Amino acid sequence: MVGRWRYVTLTFAAALLFAAPALPAVGEPPADPKSGADPSEAHADPLLARILQSFDRAQRETSTLIAGFTERKDLRLLARPVVSRGELYYNRPNQVRWEYLEPDRKVFVITEDRYLAYYPALKRAEEVPIRKFVGKRLFRFIGLGQSIEELGKYYEFRLSAANQLKDTHLLVLVPRKKKLRERVAEMKIWVDAATHLPRQLQYVEADGDSTLLTFRDVRSNVEVAAARFRLALPKDVVVSDSFNGFSLGEQSF
Repeated sequence: MVGRWRYVTLTFAAALLFAAPALPAVGEPPADPKSGADPSEAHADPLLARILQSFDRAQRETSTLIAGFTERKDLRLLARPVVSRGELYYNRPNQVRWEYLEPDRKVFVITEDRYLAYYPALKRAEEVPIRKFVGKRLFRFIGLGQSIEELGKYYEFRLSAANQLKDTHLLVLVPRKKKLRERVAEMKIWVDAATHLPRQLQYVEADGDSTLLTFRDVRSNVEVAAARFRLALPKDVVVSDSFNGFSLGEQSF
């Protein structure tokens, strides 16, 4: 069975527009704020500096977001990639609905006080108080909730010229710390040149497995109904109060 942390990062963080593998794992100490955390030390490239500033500003100015997504997983144990599609809803500062629609429906909802996962085909769900996690930082989002300065504590930033996605800038994030490098090889964020929000994200694990998320129909600062972050479960659903790291849904991987 794949470990708990992996599913956290792959479903949200790797999902990257939004979850944060940038943060240390449970039990791992935070990076020393004096260890090159200032992004200005990591790059002297004026263009990269401007892109990071614009990226930061876009995050501060984004209060809500709705987007469709396509997720492609390339896993060493599978001969073919696994492709899923779904929708994302975000309400600042910490309400999220990450819903897979194809090939199997799965819904993950995070609010100020709880995490709820629902697997309709299995008639199973998980409901866990957020306080059980080591800080709410576990469910912060890259680009929506983490500043460049904060990310700079864990990653070095590079601007890649090997970018084939039109009208984007390709940021490559390389882990600073050995402990993080044991899990993460690199992350890539394709930043839209007009909106400065992530258009595509790739999370590459140390073992070579990768997840690529592509966002479409991105709408920011639009009304998101409060009902999106409430999930009424059918009476025949078995609800667990333990966190299995999304492993109940691995049948579809």
